[in-house]
Amino acid sequence: MDLHDYADVAANYDFYLPSLGVNSDGFEEFHLSLAEKYGKSGVLDIACGTGALTIPLVEAGYDVTALDLSSSMVDVTKEKLSQKGLQADLLVANMTDFKINRKFSLAIIARSGFMHLLTAKEQRQSLLNIKEHLTDGGVLTFNNFQPYPIIQAERMKAEPDEFVLRSEYINHEGKKERIYNAGTYDYIAQVLRGSWKFETLDDDGNVIDTRIRPAVMRHTYRQEMEYLFELCGYEIVDVYNSYLSDAAKNNFIWVVKKP
Repeated sequence: MDLHDYADVAANYDFYLPSLGVNSDGFEEFHLSLAEKYGKSGVLDIACGTGALTIPLVEAGYDVTALDLSSSMVDVTKEKLSQKGLQADLLVANMTDFKINRKFSLAIIARSGFMHLLTAKEQRQSLLNIKEHLTDGGVLTFNNFQPYPIIQAERMKAEPDEFVLRSEYINHEGKKERIYNAGTYDYIAQVLRGSWKFETLDDDGNVIDTRIRPAVMRHTYRQEMEYLFELCGYEIVDVYNSYLSDAAKNNFIWVVKKP
């Protein structure tokens, strides 16, 4: 299991994400602009999480199918849609082998979901499977980041239980929580294996609950991705550094298409 497979993580995801300092300026606007350009024959929201894009895409009038490997995440998205009186097709599935009896003109894997594929084989399987679900000329977009050698070197020397405070936030029950991260890097597999520790505090600041959840991601270099696209029969349309569409540097927001 991974971090996002746990019900407590799914319930708190929208509450703790802003506390992590993730720069998501233009996130929604970027994907809505792609949907306006490419999404007329349906949008496939892969690794949809708690519906950060599913909801605004449906609200904007697009025909959306959303999937995630975590049933807990899908349940949160389903509840959000229900509360807003919205409708989308939702399913629990792996991006490597899902099967849907239709094709889409736009597929999205947001918030580094592609990085949870831990081998080049899984990455290739996913890209080929998604391509089978795209119309001719259909577009896929997702992001990953250029690995940082200094951080990799630090993680290679770290202990699995060497937790560092990452953030504090108020959870879905209105209680204060702290998040700690720990992780080690396998430079051969290019995989960062770690854990997130959640501590829940009472009103006096005492720890009343501790949960440790695994988190695993693969580091993939730009040259690897370019080769994977070529191997899987995609053409690169654009690549950006952020959702504000600036030139790619250390972060890669890929926009590729099926010829």
